[in-house]
Amino acid sequence: IILGGLAAGLSRREVEERAVEVAEWTELGDFIDMPMRTYSSGMNARVGFSVAVHMKPDILMIDEALSTGDAHFREKATAKMAELRESARAMFLVSHGLGSIKEMCSEAIWLDRGKLMMRGEPADVVKAYIKFVKVKKSESATEDM
Repeated sequence: IILGGLAAGLSRREVEERAVEVAEWTELGDFIDMPMRTYSSGMNARVGFSVAVHMKPDILMIDEALSTGDAHFREKATAKMAELRESARAMFLVSHGLGSIKEMCSEAIWLDRGKLMMRGEPADVVKAYIKFVKVKKSESATEDM
C-alpha cells in the first residue's frame, strides 16, 4: 500500500492517511500484513485496485483487474468505479471482459495489434468484436458478456 501510494506520487503522509481505508477495502483482514509473494492473484488484484482507486487519481487506468477477482470483489470494484465516474474522473478500462466494457464504459475503443479497429458505443464495438473473432455463443466463450 505504501509503495503503491508513493509510486502514484503521493507524499508518505498522504499515503499513511489513506492506508487504513485501503486495507479495509481489500477485505483481506490479517492477510494484509503477509508478504505479497504469498498472495494469490485475486489478493494481489484487490490490493492493487484498492491502492489505485483510493489515491484519488485524476486519470485511472484499470488493466484486466476485474478478471482475477471473485464475484463479490467484482461487484465492489464496479461500484467503486461508478463512484469515481460520478466525480468526473477520467478512467480507462483495458479488458477482454466484454460484459464489463458494456456495463462500465461510455465509449469503447477496440484495438487489434495496435491498429484502431473501431470506436463508438460499447455495445456496438463489442458486437463487432464478437463477429470479428467469430466467437460462438458457448457458455465458456461468452462467460463475461
